[in-house]
Amino acid sequence: MRNQKTRYHIMLFKRFFILLAVTGIFSFLSGFVIKSDNTDEPTSVTKVEKYHNFSGGNLPTGYNDLFAGSGECLMCHDSQQNLQGQSVGIIQDWRATMMANAARDPFWRAKVSHEGLVNPEHKEELENVCTRCHAPTGNENAHYNGQALYSIEEMVSDPLAMDGVQCSVCHQIPEESLGNFSGTFLIGTNKEIFGPYENPLTGPMINFTGYTPVHSAHIRDSRLCASCHTLITNSVDNNGNLTGNQFVEQAIYQEWENSSFSAMGESCQTCHVPEIDDPVKISSMPAWLEPRTPFGMHQFGGANVFMTRIIKENGAELGVTANDVQFDSVISRNFRMLQENALNIELQELNRTADTLFVDLKLINMAGHKFPGGYPSRRAFVELVVVNENGQEIFHSGEMNDDFQILNEDDDYEMHYNTINSGDQVQIYEMVMGDVNYEVTTVLERANYHLKDNRLPPSGFTTSHYAYDTAKIVGNALDDPDFNKENNVEGSGSDIVHFHIPIGTFQGNFNVVAKVHYQTVSTKWLEHMFSYSSDEIDLFKSYYEDADKTPVLVAEAEIVSVATEVDELQGELPEIYPNPTFGNVFIDGGSIDIQSVKVYGGNGREFPDIKIVNLNDGRTKLAMPIESGIYFIKIQTVNAAIVRKVVVY
Repeated sequence: MRNQKTRYHIMLFKRFFILLAVTGIFSFLSGFVIKSDNTDEPTSVTKVEKYHNFSGGNLPTGYNDLFAGSGECLMCHDSQQNLQGQSVGIIQDWRATMMANAARDPFWRAKVSHEGLVNPEHKEELENVCTRCHAPTGNENAHYNGQALYSIEEMVSDPLAMDGVQCSVCHQIPEESLGNFSGTFLIGTNKEIFGPYENPLTGPMINFTGYTPVHSAHIRDSRLCASCHTLITNSVDNNGNLTGNQFVEQAIYQEWENSSFSAMGESCQTCHVPEIDDPVKISSMPAWLEPRTPFGMHQFGGANVFMTRIIKENGAELGVTANDVQFDSVISRNFRMLQENALNIELQELNRTADTLFVDLKLINMAGHKFPGGYPSRRAFVELVVVNENGQEIFHSGEMNDDFQILNEDDDYEMHYNTINSGDQVQIYEMVMGDVNYEVTTVLERANYHLKDNRLPPSGFTTSHYAYDTAKIVGNALDDPDFNKENNVEGSGSDIVHFHIPIGTFQGNFNVVAKVHYQTVSTKWLEHMFSYSSDEIDLFKSYYEDADKTPVLVAEAEIVSVATEVDELQGELPEIYPNPTFGNVFIDGGSIDIQSVKVYGGNGREFPDIKIVNLNDGRTKLAMPIESGIYFIKIQTVNAAIVRKVVVY
């Protein structure tokens, strides 16, 4: 311990003189401007030494045998700017993310406590395994020093462990560790910090921190992320006995491997550490350091809006190091990740009979892994509402109560549907865990079988890929001809849900709205955990009860179903041709007195600028839109409104 303290004091002494030599004491004290990305946070002007005087606490400084606190990285790696002068500071972007708060995450802490209460004889080993990825600086250092197990109690008392998944963890994983999953990654012991740039300037970092920057392309390899985001656990029965089976809790890397993203060379980092081509100075010291490009912004955007909000709202109690502005920035990025990069949907009316409206909803996964991805509590579901022109709701699938829980959801779990014809049915995309008796469980250690996995696969995903056995489709979705298939060919990364909607005798227009919602966790999923009590469970329960549980609206589409025929004419009807057409359509009304003609798209939007010409022979010519699709022509006569469907090729 004395040697460690001596080394630390020598390091501080060195830093003082390096600061004088490289930047000058007066420029150091004068402060600097931190400009922000206008899409995320407002501009802040602060002095360096007062940077932490916001709502967040200080980042930890100091060292253990393997790692440095993120506060050691702060001085040099938080003033990066793009060409527009906006902040792309590495520490600023990272410190409010779920990675930075992995050890503070109250949901995770509650779940670890829950698992230990269910199987108390496994408590020590469970905490040791779980802290590998959530508190690696404490866990890895303890094992390096010969300690067999590492506990939550030790983590809480160690500021470096509470630093979460931080700089000196990911950048010290050597290339030979790639392919080690479930938190069994290696940490180099040579004090080498791996980065993407060739010929790094080594002196300042060596003198400042004792670490040597080393170029290595593996820092952009998806297997680096897979160190923790592929998680395979050992299953136990309901008495706590090992079954000999292993359960795939997360397999994001294998899902990515089995995708077109892998084939195109788009890695995890492509989306979650997005690069800009702007030349950026990777370090603020020395002042003459040349900018590098491309620069990976350490944003780590994901989908967990819900927990990021809870951590922000309870930051003082949880001891967060980020301020509200930084949390708002991360929340904004997470919203954008879900709403711009996760999913596309297409809503289309196929047909309408006297008593049934036939609508197809197509969902297209845009992510490089299954959607929703990651932890088993996460799910996405479809809400589809049909309202007639009088404002009366006649169909509602995926309806929620005031607490945003799905009504009419099956007690065990909702099956995967190819066709939905009742409001009591709802399409939920999720992974459902089963115990040794094939009963639904949310106890991770008891998970022995996958009862359902209809999460949307990524584009290019096939059942013949060598990684498929680690990321299977399970349940009805496997036999669904529209799930991840187009024309019976796998790899579409999409699903089509066919809605057959009873409309009774109403013959007017219908407004159809489809929404896809994302939930981090539902009350139903938490029921078993909340039946136990501990400090961690009770704390998270109080946070959860007070939280805004509104699911994130990922995508929305709307169409108007125009009555296909309201024929009150006796005898002669107008003739519309050609149908299908490549362009022009002719209406021959004969002796019918046509008052007006309007054209609507398949989504119910009127095309008021359609060129309509009354010909000399009594016919009406319509120049249909060039874009192919389904259109409706509404002909108003003296006696009735007649609507005809026209297909444009």
